[in-house]
Parts: sequence; structure tokens; C-alpha cells
Amino acid sequence: MTDYPDIAARFARDTADHRMTVLHDDGLYRHLRFAPLDNSLYWWDLLTWPYNLIVNGSHDSFHFCRFGPDTEDMLVFFRSGIWRDGSQHINPGYWGEKVRAGEFKSWSEPKFRAWVTEEAAALEARYPGTVEAVGRQILHSDEHSTEYEETARFACNQFRFGEVTLRFPDNWDLSFEDFDWRYLWQCHATVAGIAQYDAARKQVAA
Repeated sequence: MTDYPDIAARFARDTADHRMTVLHDDGLYRHLRFAPLDNSLYWWDLLTWPYNLIVNGSHDSFHFCRFGPDTEDMLVFFRSGIWRDGSQHINPGYWGEKVRAGEFKSWSEPKFRAWVTEEAAALEARYPGTVEAVGRQILHSDEHSTEYEETARFACNQFRFGEVTLRFPDNWDLSFEDFDWRYLWQCHATVAGIAQYDAARKQVAA
């Protein structure tokens, strides 16, 4: 389990002034909205029906579905992110296995750059100067960006240093994908929304 603290901090900043509005609440059928008072930036909705939950909003939409004897209410499934001490956590890997709709992984420039750096270091002993050449032609190039997979592939294909070349790995060799920040943000939104909903219900019951 990982919380991706940078995304957690961003979520906390983005949603500091949010309030919950219950648009529908009928057993397992719910529509909860979370938004600032002006109802503008960084809003999200939680919609549930048996075995399903959708988190939708300004940061993309994800549909989670899990059939099982203990998951008819998907709020129960995601309450695993609310610990006994009240702290909130996400489990993007396990939860990603339940995504029915929504692209939850995307190109990761940091993972690609880490691989390039590792490859260059491994070649340096045999071909001195490789690290500097990789830095000049790929990592710090003004001509080739590594922000996107297509341009990163092109940078690798164009790299030449004496006998040294770099082959971009096939997808089955190594993946440079990681969890998309919007998916992580919405995971935090789901847990935070459920915590607010539970707190409101307890207050009403009291």
C-alpha cells in the first residue's frame, strides 16, 4: 500500500474548502457531490449502486466494480482506506484491478529517465563517456524531450556514441507506465468522500 504523499498533499490543498451535498441516498443507490462553495474547481461525485462505484469530476472519471459476497456496497470495499485512527490511505494497485472504465496508468517520465541513467552507468566502465553522452543527447537535450513516450523513443533511436546505442525496451521487457496522477487524486477523493459521508451519518444518528 502506498499513499503517494505528493498527490495526497496536492489533494489536501485542492479540496481544503470542499463541502458535501447529498443528491441521492437510498440504500446502496447514492449520489454524493463534493465541491467548494462556488462549485467550480476540483469537484467530484461519488455514485454507487450494487457492486459498483463511480468517482467522477474535474479530474477524470473511474468506474470500479467488484462482485463478491462482501462488496455489494462498494463503500465497504473502499473503507479499507480509512484506518482505525481515522487516517486515510489509498491502495492504487489493488483498486486498479477493479477498474472497469478509466485509464489509470500513463507514461512515466521519471521511470524512463531512471532506466536511461541506469543503462548509461552500466555502459560507462566499458565505454567511458557514455554517461556524459546520454546526458547530452537524451536527458538534457534541447532537441529531444522525454516528457512523452513517442519523443523518448525517438531520443533513444537517435542516440549514438561510438559503438554504443540504446534500444528502447519492448513492453513485455519493461514498462515505463505508472499510476496517472488523476487516478491517484480520485482515489484520495473516494476515501475522503466516504469518510465525510460516514461522519455526517454518525452526526445525524447522534
